[in-house]
Amino acid sequence: MSSLANSDTSNINALAELSSKLSVAVERASSYIVAIHARRRIPSSGIVWRDGVIVSASHTVRRDGTVRLTLPDGNNAEATVAGRDAVSDLVVLRAPELSLAAAPRAESRASAVGSLVLAVGRPGRTVSASFGIVSAVREGWRTETGERIDGLLRLDLAVYDGFSGGPLVAPSGAVVGINNSTFARGAAAALPVSVVDSIVDELLERGHTRRPFIGVAVHPVTVGAAAARRYNLPHEVALIVVSLAEGEPADVAGIQLGDLLVGIAGKQLARPSDLLDALLKVPDGEAIDVTVLRAGKQQTISVTPRDRGGQTE
Repeated sequence: MSSLANSDTSNINALAELSSKLSVAVERASSYIVAIHARRRIPSSGIVWRDGVIVSASHTVRRDGTVRLTLPDGNNAEATVAGRDAVSDLVVLRAPELSLAAAPRAESRASAVGSLVLAVGRPGRTVSASFGIVSAVREGWRTETGERIDGLLRLDLAVYDGFSGGPLVAPSGAVVGINNSTFARGAAAALPVSVVDSIVDELLERGHTRRPFIGVAVHPVTVGAAAARRYNLPHEVALIVVSLAEGEPADVAGIQLGDLLVGIAGKQLARPSDLLDALLKVPDGEAIDVTVLRAGKQQTISVTPRDRGGQTE
């Protein structure tokens, strides 16, 4: 009986210790979370990401210009929207007068599958928290429109109103990522710190992220073994142009509806994502060669993408 009693006591002590650590983690996180008043009903959450810089979820900050903040001490402050990215759903705000310390970053191992995490938000003057685990790590994740996001964390925890834009926190209180309920059809998800950092850099520099665009919609089609041999294609798939935006780069360059896109910059095309990935590598203002099959003939068309990253949908 004594050994069982000792075991029970040990388990209770372990749980109490974990509970205490999680409580301390939430308290630590609360010091760098602000409430953003930029939508109806409840405020959204934002993270002090760098000195005078706040990051949140773009869909929760529904106006540009100046917005009001509630700070951890209950006082108010103002911030200005500096840029946003529709693909990653991130918004960056500048608050140069803010004196709060930036959120500490967790080590990469804190985002491994099975890691214990807390979703924390400030949907008002006080913080709320939810406890769970990282259930999956997705690399090269794509949105419903085919745009690429370098990484995404799937979470097994509850997401409450006001949590999007707040931090996903390790038991140490350091940030693992930014919570967002829009990526996985309402399920809990987060953008890892490494992904957020690169996007924040670009938003601070230009106000939007660079999204090269040529103005076509494409769909994979099978060209057949004979055509693949004739045109020296490594596979039997090409991308047929099913929609062409008038006046956009592809239209101006001479690409037509029904053209089969088989290559870009010397690389073969098999999926729409291949085209998107190739365009991301084209420097501003430079052209890229697109190999096209039209009426049984192969030709190369030079297209200069334009940046639609700052375009308002």
